[in-house]
Amino acid sequence: MGLSGALPLQVALVAGESVASFIRRLAAANGLEAADVLTYVGGVRRGVDPQAVEVRLGAAALEELAVLAGRSVDQLRRALPTARQAASGSQVRTVVWSAGQGVVQQCAICSQVRRDAVPAWLVAVQEFDVCARHGRWLGCAGSRSQLSLAKLPEVVVAHERRRRFERRVGPYAQALLADAFQVAVYWWQCGQMAACGRWARREAVLGLTRRRLWAVPIVVYPEVVTLAEAMAVRERQRCYGRGFDGQTTRWHTGRWTRWVGERLGLSEELAAGGERALNLWLMAHRNSVPVVARLAGSLPPPGYRAQQMQPLAPHRRLAAGPWEQVSCLPWRLGEPMTSVTWEGGGFPA
Repeated sequence: MGLSGALPLQVALVAGESVASFIRRLAAANGLEAADVLTYVGGVRRGVDPQAVEVRLGAAALEELAVLAGRSVDQLRRALPTARQAASGSQVRTVVWSAGQGVVQQCAICSQVRRDAVPAWLVAVQEFDVCARHGRWLGCAGSRSQLSLAKLPEVVVAHERRRRFERRVGPYAQALLADAFQVAVYWWQCGQMAACGRWARREAVLGLTRRRLWAVPIVVYPEVVTLAEAMAVRERQRCYGRGFDGQTTRWHTGRWTRWVGERLGLSEELAAGGERALNLWLMAHRNSVPVVARLAGSLPPPGYRAQQMQPLAPHRRLAAGPWEQVSCLPWRLGEPMTSVTWEGGGFPA
């Protein structure tokens, strides 16, 4: 069918939505198929499943979609992450989500409030998200794709802290969150801290009688955010060639590790062996600035704790992706942890 100008019924923009999802919602609201919209914006007629593929639009096709949606191109780019970079070659092409990329369904309660005919699908770098407004976990675990967090309010609070942390630290926050998650995975898989009261309680709230891999991000999320914040404190000092206590000659990593245990409320668990994962992280993030250079260096500038951080080794080149791929720590959730080693051996001073 022929289309021209804005469609009669518009749909609300959802922050973080995929282009394929937005096209399908816009089409459904007007009694059309997604293929009708794609035909108009790019001359290519094809069906779209947002869970399987994303639609890449060239500049002209994006302008045509903006006309149909009754929006500006800038509005679409702000709301739809993958619309921010124009597709090369053809005006419209569909691409299969690669490993480590995909979508999660938007909070069902949010969709009900908008009275959408079809749900929105959000671009997800991680395989989960949290709707802080309605206290729901959004994941990719089949029937468990959405779970109420009413009995796990600390997970919602942690998510809100994570967002503030990301704004405060900048892009380097993803590397620190990735490393913090991997440390928590180490603890969970080795059993050193997985049986601690709070993790066992969260698993019980989720109705688990056995440990399940899909539940790990939910179970450890509050500790991941707290640990990432602690890592940022140490990294800010490392940026200026200083240790955790502000000194220039030694790092005093043991003092930082003890402080982490106090912040997490897991001092006994760390002292009983949980500090190994932190030591492996410290090894990868050791200070390479000679003592002479540290002593000659200037003090950190006023207000440096409120500034976004510059990437530090081993994360000089930042890339978006699942935490286990972004992290400098080598182990993987669900794989044996019996032979974790680090090139060079030993622990940092």
